[in-house]
Amino acid sequence: MGVPHLDSGPMRAEEFFAFTATRPDDEKWELIEGEPVLNASASRLHQTIIRNLTVMLDALARETSVPWEVLPGLGVRISDISVPVPDVLIRPATFTGVECNDMIIAFEVLSPSTANKDLRWKRKAYATLPSLRQYVVIAQDAVEVVSFDRANEFSERRFETAESVLDLPVIGACINLREIYRGTGLL
Repeated sequence: MGVPHLDSGPMRAEEFFAFTATRPDDEKWELIEGEPVLNASASRLHQTIIRNLTVMLDALARETSVPWEVLPGLGVRISDISVPVPDVLIRPATFTGVECNDMIIAFEVLSPSTANKDLRWKRKAYATLPSLRQYVVIAQDAVEVVSFDRANEFSERRFETAESVLDLPVIGACINLREIYRGTGLL
């Protein structure tokens, strides 16, 4: 039989999609600089925040018949060797496929295992997408949200009270942090 030859180079996006197609649906994989990364299972707080955010944004989209959609867990092709998966994204409402490269807002809920990657690598990687206007990072252990906006050269804006209002100007919306953290026990 011999030893099979393995390509030692970085995994490409097409190889990654073929690989993830064979994995169970409950696994969340990302391709980060050519390396497939399996994310840990999300906590209840993490999932509660994602649910709150998705429900609020989806309700807004339905009420106003906007030309964008809210999607959780969709891969974003940054390059041929990087396909990260934001927790929630907003993109134009004309989508088919397993990935996109045109998100306008990305949301990440920080987890102990992903905080460094989310705040450093993903922030820089997402900013390379010409379509991205805002990157929002949400803490799950405290009422704290940080927004990085293209209009401000991705400089940091912090929101740290339940009464704070996160503005999402590209979609004409504002979200009260109290609503993001509803049901988490952090209020």
